[in-house]
Amino acid sequence: MNRILTLDAGDYGPNLPELYRLAARGIIFLEGRLLLTENRYGEVKLPGGGVEAGEDEIAALIREVREETGYAVAPASIRPFGEIEEKRLSAEGDRIWHQVSRLYLCRVAGAPAPCSYSEGEKRLCFRPVLYTLEQAIQKNRAMLDREGEHTYNQREYKTLLLIRERLGQSPEGGGGKENVPGVRPHRDD
Repeated sequence: MNRILTLDAGDYGPNLPELYRLAARGIIFLEGRLLLTENRYGEVKLPGGGVEAGEDEIAALIREVREETGYAVAPASIRPFGEIEEKRLSAEGDRIWHQVSRLYLCRVAGAPAPCSYSEGEKRLCFRPVLYTLEQAIQKNRAMLDREGEHTYNQREYKTLLLIRERLGQSPEGGGGKENVPGVRPHRDD
């Protein structure tokens, strides 16, 4: 998969151990709006998360989207979009956090089931939301303005900008290129 973004904070020493994490995230449009999760601080992110031991990334994508949004990914719709690499000092400060997030365009099928959030996600009051791409970009820009340029916040904001750039989405969240898996044309009806 092509690397589309590298975020290296450079805030760590050369001799620290590294914690590597592979994550899978879904880019899912429903009627011209992007399916995301939002936390109690108003930050939005693509649904997805870490690949568990013994799990492949497609299985992780399907599991994470179901857990975080309640929706079932249609496996035949999954298409690679790109990967993002992050490196920074971990929150504990004793190792390097190295994460590669693989992004996939996909569609969902059926009505959503109840979400299955982790305890940490519950504490942050995660919930599934639908925003136009521009609304999501504005929400995360506001988060960066309030909270600072943390790597996590940058990843989500810059990812949304890349989606807009690569899919040709208009600022209103509609339009877009035709025949892109997971993207449906926006209609004002």
